[in-house]
Amino acid sequence: MRGCFRNQYGRCSFRQFVNVILSDGTAFRRRFYTPAIVPPDEVKVNIKVGSSGLIPLRIRSSPKPSPNAPIIIYLRHGCPPKGYYQRTYNPLNTLSLSAQATVVEIGYRLSGNEPYPKPIHDVIAGYDWIRKHLSSSPVIVNHNGLPNSKYIYSPPQTFAGLGVCGELAGGSLAAMLALTECKTNGITAAALGDPIVDWSSPLRLPTSSSSDVDSPNRSLKNLHTTCFAKSEHRYDPFASPLLFFRTPAYELPTPSLYGSSFSPGPKEESSDSDGASMLVPRRRSHRKHPPLGSGLRLPMTRIDVRTDFALKDQVLEFAELLQRGVNLYEDKSAIPRERVEVVEREGEGLWSEKDFMQIGSWMGEMLRRD
Repeated sequence: MRGCFRNQYGRCSFRQFVNVILSDGTAFRRRFYTPAIVPPDEVKVNIKVGSSGLIPLRIRSSPKPSPNAPIIIYLRHGCPPKGYYQRTYNPLNTLSLSAQATVVEIGYRLSGNEPYPKPIHDVIAGYDWIRKHLSSSPVIVNHNGLPNSKYIYSPPQTFAGLGVCGELAGGSLAAMLALTECKTNGITAAALGDPIVDWSSPLRLPTSSSSDVDSPNRSLKNLHTTCFAKSEHRYDPFASPLLFFRTPAYELPTPSLYGSSFSPGPKEESSDSDGASMLVPRRRSHRKHPPLGSGLRLPMTRIDVRTDFALKDQVLEFAELLQRGVNLYEDKSAIPRERVEVVEREGEGLWSEKDFMQIGSWMGEMLRRD
């Protein structure tokens, strides 16, 4: 069955609503692609990111669309395996059905040729677009692009609940977005899977790490050695969200530590694969987050971490410091106080369809809380 839009004025296929007049009066044309490229229940929109080009947004509507249906932002894990959308399940579909929410995947760019901070800029641009165009209902016009008063209605005054989820590099970017955009009508829930929350610390992979394409440790090695053009970019809290809560554990290394300009790893493989022996430890100290008077309220957060994940220790430290930020720096009357849930899982695999269903159910519940 084709994806449909249902509102108080009737029911129509997504493909009939190719023109939308937004709440600020501007208009844009949604670009559609063949079902062989994009599943028929999804819409693809390309948005501009400054002068650096376009990124795609994949939008999966809620099974029961309503003006205040929650919106979940999904960020892939950074190294999508071949045939990502040819799997037996679609993560966007699973999240949408289990959460009864609209799901938007931001197609951020991350590779050796498109290193940090480009994915940060992409995710922020995608979030701004979602806030502007999806978190309040648009004014619908007919399929010819001409306004039709029969279908026009005023957008609601309230915003839909916004959540974000992601794994590995996507988990890092999801944490960044959750910690910086948790204002009123902003992010209120976040689900993170094996997030990389501190790129500045050394990477030590277990010798028994799986070689499977879906292994987080395998993807982690690829990400850690290719995705930073400059070492100082690793020390940016927007890239390493753990550094919102504490100072780095190591001094900024000298350029001689790194190999090529787009490959921070050494030129030769060794047991100390990221040059950890050349890093100089430093004393760590706490940082205050959220800052006083910022208006930020840390979101409800679920963190899934595999027992064999190479960066498990930093993930658990992040969870502890996140809850510390709630306890120390937020309004004492704010409820609920316990906002961080850590779920430890066996094995190394990325989120399965069952995991996505559980996360979707959790997100749906959190985003509908008063």
